Amino acid sequence: MSIITIHCRLVASEPIRRNLWHLMTERNTPLVNELLKRVSQHPKFEIWQRKGTLPNSAVRELCDEPLKKVYLGQPGASMPLPFSW
Repeated sequence: MSIITIHCRLVASEPIRRNLWHLMTERNTPLVNELLKRVSQHPKFEIWQRKGTLPNSAVRELCDEPLKKVYLGQPGASMPLPFSW
């Protein structure tokens, strides 16, 4: 397995950078860690691992209502970002 590192430069004001940092460190990272834990404990994990793919429906299933209530405020199609570009 190869690992690719992507570097990018964000040109934005201090409040926007601060908000993005907050989203990444305090909201997104804990959610992703919880999803990774749930995926690894799922009964179909070995099948997904052999295929090398994880169905979108499985992620939706793992992001059930209790998880959504714990990790409120995640940006997405139904929730705009709290700042404008």
